[in-house]
Amino acid sequence: MDPLGSLIDWIAVYGMFGLFAIGLAERFVPILPSYGVLVAIGIASVDSAWSLPDAIIFTTAGSFSGGLVLYLLVRAVGQDRSIKLLYWFGRLLGLSPARIDRTLSSFRARERTLIVISQLIPAVRLIAPLVAGLIPANFGRFAGGTILGIALWNSLFIAVGYFAVIAVPGMNALALAIKVLVFLIATEVLLALAWRFAVRRPRRAAPRENRS
Repeated sequence: MDPLGSLIDWIAVYGMFGLFAIGLAERFVPILPSYGVLVAIGIASVDSAWSLPDAIIFTTAGSFSGGLVLYLLVRAVGQDRSIKLLYWFGRLLGLSPARIDRTLSSFRARERTLIVISQLIPAVRLIAPLVAGLIPANFGRFAGGTILGIALWNSLFIAVGYFAVIAVPGMNALALAIKVLVFLIATEVLLALAWRFAVRRPRRAAPRENRS
């Protein structure tokens, strides 16, 4: 059984629109393992279902479009309702309100950098557009940083699938996705520790004046 392979067969029927649609769906269906789907898309690129550049471009466009909808939705409904929406969506992803609050504080302090970095952290990447709309982040900065972050994320996993199947022909997409998951969990732990250190790093105390 290879459910990811079956999903890719379905996507291939719709070509570039299928790639765009799966990128869009990733933003609204938290149970969809984006890394696994992207790995399988990379594997399918070897079989000429689509080119590698097309796979990256159209999945990135779909994912960004979903993120843009979330960003604009928050800007439209106002802060109070947006906070409730953010907490609700965070619960679906297993994120506590405390972690969401820390993410909000981090974005306010380091908006330019974290818009990009947040797209490289599982779970956090899905609430990042909501957070950016809530701050609110500058639209141009949000758009540019989000596209860059998504492109990096998608390119990484699509490339893993593409080059893995070249190295080991006939590799099962599900088996490869599981191996990527193990690596991803280890990487996420390291990133989470680095994020926590950056957020909680105490500010340097101002030097005391010498008393005469």
